Amino acid sequence: MTEDVCALTRKSSSLRNLSNIPDLRINQVETKDWPRFIEDYKPEVIILNDWEGVENSFRNDVRQFENVARHSKLVNSAKSCGVKTIIGVGSQAELGPVDSQITELVSDNPTSNYGEAKVQNRIALQKQVENTDIQFIWMRIFSTYGPLDEGSWLIPNIVQSLERNEVINLTKGEQEWSYLHAYDLAEAFAAVLNSPYIRGIVNVGNPNTISIREVALTIGNVLKKQDLLAFGSLDYRQDQVMKMKPVCETLGDLGWVPQIGFDSGIKQTIDWLTGKVLAPLKTMNHETLYFNLPTRT
Repeated sequence: MTEDVCALTRKSSSLRNLSNIPDLRINQVETKDWPRFIEDYKPEVIILNDWEGVENSFRNDVRQFENVARHSKLVNSAKSCGVKTIIGVGSQAELGPVDSQITELVSDNPTSNYGEAKVQNRIALQKQVENTDIQFIWMRIFSTYGPLDEGSWLIPNIVQSLERNEVINLTKGEQEWSYLHAYDLAEAFAAVLNSPYIRGIVNVGNPNTISIREVALTIGNVLKKQDLLAFGSLDYRQDQVMKMKPVCETLGDLGWVPQIGFDSGIKQTIDWLTGKVLAPLKTMNHETLYFNLPTRT
């Protein structure tokens, strides 16, 4: 039997990225009416995946904290209509720069309003569901990439700049980051949704890290434009994250491990960003995965 899955979006939101998902119910509702919609719809599971201000340019905007108040109203509605599971979506920004491996027990140390708002949101939601039977999970997501990813983020920015034959200014690229393909991210959510005993913080990232220099060089090699990569032309940010190595204890206990290597994942991502026919994904187990995704416009 197919699960009844509903994507709740704002009326102004583009539906392009949802258009090819089979058996997905889409409801476009004004944000102020979301609590009432939840009460009427009575879902078993809610994933709070909306967030205003994820772009880097908004990282210290005070409006970040409006997300906390909005999610609180949604959880109040969830409590009143019998929701069984609530999943909040966190970020490595809750932790600030960490020099060692990042376990699920690392203390909060945000260095931006974005990170601070995420911390406040997690704490507030946990408190709201105390002394209830609601399963609350906080999926702390590290860097992800894949088709449908656009904007000012590092990977699409490099690809699009090189496609335009523009020199792209970069730091020395010594940062050691965790990049998780969107397919593995989806599999992580599926693993948690099928595990009724999971609670609290769940790290979601790739334990196999890669340097930013290697990321850029791999993209440059695929596009045959490595000469346009200007390493060292930008200084590191004052709060620059130099090492991002998540330890995914909970997901590991569930048998989850990333299946998509960076070489395969980045080739598929570049194909989508440049309007080419998508290369299939090759998993670590030598499976071939094909996807029917909307084209980039």
